[in-house]
Amino acid sequence: MRIKKVIRGLAVLSVVSLLVFLAGCGGGEKPQSSGGAQQKQEEKVIKMGVLAPLTGNIATFGQEQKNAVEMRVKEINDAGGILGYKIKLFVEDDENKPEMAATVTQKLINEGVSVIIGGMSSSSTMSAAPIAQRAKVLMISPWSTNPKATSAGNYIFRACFSDDFQGAVQARYAVEKLGAKRIAQLLDVSNDGSKGQGEVFQKVAKELGAEMVAVESFSGGDKDFKAQLTKIKGQNPQLLDLPSYYAEDALIAKQARELGLNIPLLGGDGNDSADLFTIGGSAIEGFVITNHYSSDDPRPEVQEFRKKYESTYKAVPGAGAALSYDAVTLYKLAVEKAGVVENEKVRDALEGLKDVNLITAPKFSFDANRNGVKGAAILEAKGGKWVFKDYVNP
Repeated sequence: MRIKKVIRGLAVLSVVSLLVFLAGCGGGEKPQSSGGAQQKQEEKVIKMGVLAPLTGNIATFGQEQKNAVEMRVKEINDAGGILGYKIKLFVEDDENKPEMAATVTQKLINEGVSVIIGGMSSSSTMSAAPIAQRAKVLMISPWSTNPKATSAGNYIFRACFSDDFQGAVQARYAVEKLGAKRIAQLLDVSNDGSKGQGEVFQKVAKELGAEMVAVESFSGGDKDFKAQLTKIKGQNPQLLDLPSYYAEDALIAKQARELGLNIPLLGGDGNDSADLFTIGGSAIEGFVITNHYSSDDPRPEVQEFRKKYESTYKAVPGAGAALSYDAVTLYKLAVEKAGVVENEKVRDALEGLKDVNLITAPKFSFDANRNGVKGAAILEAKGGKWVFKDYVNP
């Protein structure tokens, strides 16, 4: 009896050993092979970060940026992706605060993004760019115009012109078109974009023979500008330059009119927002700005973009939307030109793009410092909207 139990036990042990042996030899191969195929499929994804001011004082621009990037990425993915790779978006809110931009840029890099579309403001970009450069992650800013915005290194690009161009266009328009010889300026010293644009304007205006009779300042978020405007009025200027953002410039326009300072107002791309008209009302009438494009441009590419954007988001796309759409397109073209998704080769291809047809420019190229070489539109506020006046080529 005891012998039979021993024999039976040995038989069971042999069967178990055989099953373990078979599993070790071949049973695990199929799941491993399946997992490898799944991993390869998952690798056919390009992770794209979006650094956007979704809250804060320029949230209008951040929402336009997010909308346009999502729209362009959907178009690309629906058409099969880039070299067979689908784009996966990772969106972060930098609140238009440099310290937040740095923090969330590192977060995006930790997520494994290959490219970041942003920042939107010069201050955010200049804070985030060194982090992206160290990680060799491409950064394409749609809308940072400070001349130093791309200086962190060769992985930092912008889809717009810099204020070396925009500030000069404004100054020439003020002096040569409007005949202003005595000019005042009120700018946001807390923002690198405003400072950069303002400094270039001052330099070129003086070179053209105009006098800067007053240069006053404020910090982003301020609401009361009457002290600065009173000083400006006392200098009898012929024009007031406002190289800042819509939230403050709209209030400045209202308060200037209330003080009887009824002179032409000239500004830049930071004022391209419907909220400027909502806040400023009739005080905005006649305000002239430089911008990256006009939604009234008759080019078929522009009108098709506008039609799609309006259909999707029920709003006319501003320059922030158009530039963000273009930034994604530039990355797509660079990957296709490189023929691979490795960042070093994509970077080289991006730098070499020439005469590209974009929404904001029929012929777009990068200069030696990775700045966009493109023209500027001149727009005037009339009847609660921007009206196209002129186009200045670089």
